[in-house]
Formats: sequence, C-alpha cells, structure tokens
Amino acid sequence: MKADVRLLRLPTPRTAVFALLALAGGARAFAQPGLSDPAFAGIPLDRWLSGADQARMRWSVTVSHPRLSAHQRLQSDVEIRLDGAELARRRGEGQLLILLQISDQQGRVYQNHMAIELAKVEEGAAKQDVLSTFSAFLTPGDYRVAAALYDTTTREYCVKQEKLEVAPLRNDPLPDAWRDLPAVEFLPPADQPDCWYLPTIAGRLHLPLKPPNPVEIELVMNLTPSEAPSHVSETQSRNLSVLIPAFKVISELDGSGTRLGAELLDLSRQRVTFRQDDVRVLDWAALKRSLAAGGAGTIDLQSLERRRESANFFVGEIGRLVGTPQDRPLGSAPKPRRVLLILSSPVEFEHGVDLEKIALALPPDYRVYYIRYHSFRPSPLPGPSPGRGPRYGPRRDEPLERPRVYVQLDQLESTLKPLAPRLFDVDTPEQFRKALATVLAEISTQ
Repeated sequence: MKADVRLLRLPTPRTAVFALLALAGGARAFAQPGLSDPAFAGIPLDRWLSGADQARMRWSVTVSHPRLSAHQRLQSDVEIRLDGAELARRRGEGQLLILLQISDQQGRVYQNHMAIELAKVEEGAAKQDVLSTFSAFLTPGDYRVAAALYDTTTREYCVKQEKLEVAPLRNDPLPDAWRDLPAVEFLPPADQPDCWYLPTIAGRLHLPLKPPNPVEIELVMNLTPSEAPSHVSETQSRNLSVLIPAFKVISELDGSGTRLGAELLDLSRQRVTFRQDDVRVLDWAALKRSLAAGGAGTIDLQSLERRRESANFFVGEIGRLVGTPQDRPLGSAPKPRRVLLILSSPVEFEHGVDLEKIALALPPDYRVYYIRYHSFRPSPLPGPSPGRGPRYGPRRDEPLERPRVYVQLDQLESTLKPLAPRLFDVDTPEQFRKALATVLAEISTQ
C-alpha cells in the first residue's frame, strides 16, 4: 500500500510550518500484500475494535470511493488525519504507530503501518495537522477497513472501523481482467519513474487473446509530448503518468500464437530508446534505464536544434515497422497477420516542421490502431510538488480547484492517414479500457 505523510498548513507562523519536516525520517511504509505486518504482532486489534478502553484522540479516517486507475485496477485511498496537538503532547520517547488493516469477504487480512518517531517531533507540531495516506488496489467485494493509532510508550490506542463496498464496473468491457488478482494489493511509496510503472505490484491482468490465426503485434509508445508548451518537463511527466501504465497494461496481453514487440520512441532526440522483441514480461529494468539515459522530461540543446526532424523520424520509424515483416524460415507456418498499435499523447510539432505523410501503402492483413491518450494540466495546489516525504496540502476549509482543460492539438494523426488507423481518443482510464477491449475483440475475431 502506498503510504504518504503530509503536513497540512493551518493559520500559523511560517517558521512553525517548516519545523515539522523532521517527521519525514520517522515515517515508513510496510507493504506485503496478503501477509501479516510484523508491526501488528502483540496488538489485539480485534479486542480494540470492540470499543474497550480507547483513548480520546482528535483524529479522523476517510476512505475514498473506489475509482479505476490508469493501471486498470480499482483503487481506494485511506486518509488518516491526526490533530497536531495530539502529536505535540506525545513528544518524547517511543513511536506513534499508524496502523491499517483491510479484511476481505473470506476473512483474509492485509496490513500496513507507518511509524512516527516521537523524539523527532519538533516545536510547532501543535499547529499542524498530520495526514497519512494509504492507497491500495482492490477487486470487487465487501471489505472492512480498520485504522488504529498506538502510542508505544503510554500504550494508549484508539481505533475506527468502516465498511467499504467495491462494486464491479458497470457494463465492464473487460469483465475477466481481474479474475486471478489478489483481493488487496498495497501500493508502495515510489518516486518517478517507478510510481508510473509500479514494478513491485505482482498482480497481472487477465487479457487473453484468441485469434484464429497467428498474430504479430508491434506496440509503439511515443515518449515526447507536444513541443509547443514551455513547461516540457511538467508536460512529459504528466503524460508518462498515464502512458506508461497503459503501456504496461497492453504488455500483459496473453495469447497462443501471438507475438508482442514493444518499443519507445523519443521524437525529440530521433531515436528508439527501448526495444523488446518478444514480450512475455515487460523488462522494466531495461525500460527504466532507457528513461534515465534519455533524460525523460528534459531536452538538450542539440535536440532543440534538431527537433524539426521529429516528424520525419516518426514517419520513418513507423514506415520501417510496417514495411519490415519478421523473417521466417522456409517451410514454417503461414505468415501471421500483423498489427501496429500506437500509444501517444497528442503531439503538436514546432512551427515549420515538415509534416509529410507516410509514403507507404498498407500491406494486406495489416491493421493499425492509434490510441491517443489526452492528459490535462491540473490547477496547482498550495505548497511544493508532491514527493515521498511530508508535503503541504490545503487547509481543511480550502477546497481543491477543478482541473483546467487545455485544448490539445495532434499532428501525428495526419502523418498516419495513408495507413488508415483506427483512432481512439482517450481521456480517462474508463475510455482506455473500452478502447483496449475493442482492439482485443477485433484481433481475436479477424
């Protein structure tokens, strides 16, 4: 489960706000899906839940309504808010444990915790709220969510319990996708790019392909956002936060007689940064190295000087993939049908870029799909950008702003017209799920 601690700014002197940054070193997350957390050893949580001898603490628990994430998993967040005065009066020895347990319909428990070192609580703690956020993937079902605070020195505790109903998606286009997944998987804390891919999540989607004849699929993802916006790093990070989960989801396709090749294109630098010819399990280590080597979110001076060649590079690479079938030995099985699946955000090239279309007729039995995943820039929240440690959030009475919608132009589409791609415009995980279901159905029936 992803664990995150935030310090919420209240009307206090600025010096008091920064004093609590020392709490970052005392907050840790434990995540072992389906196993007991050792921090719970010796803690009679079931007896506590009966309501006996609880301490009075000012705190609250909020369980979010489950939503479909970019990873095509239902996700719920549990926020535990502790009044800063409660923390301040416990300064000294020991820890304040923040415990969370989720129980499924079969009685299995999934536990997680964070620990705040009370010796590191500094001046000004009373003027801050502490917000601990846990996140998890869940499959449809009924759950019991129990949260507890425990002072290891005074042995004071308090507990809260809520029911959580995780309903299946209405008219789910991929109803069996979660068939073999564990009921609960905790999201670990992670920085970029791991937070986009979630390499420690073991659950794999059930996405079978049953084509009547062998199929070779080429999955191509464009790393580079539009070149028009000035905040390239911010734009690319926002795009990759939805594109890499989608790339991972598609890589989990499974079908006899199906070969899946995957690659990443860096249009700014005109190069293929990652290539895996036969994907059984996506090689995240290699993909991650390619993102680091390519400097995801940055564009160097040489790339800026050459970016007028970006469109030509894209056209050339797509043309190469379409026009270069895989070599097969004589006497082998009939040549398989071929599918090109392009995944990208909308791309608006710099003014003056040559936008020539692909000069290539589409070969017989070749299908091209273009999933265009839009991402929008949200309004900024108070304080610095989110990170692994404490971060500031809005005051309790300060509403979150609605995301601002920006018009996104796409010039990749025009370069692909000779290939007659089937275009899917995707704004949400639900729309991506529907598009993916359509692609799988067409591949399996043609």
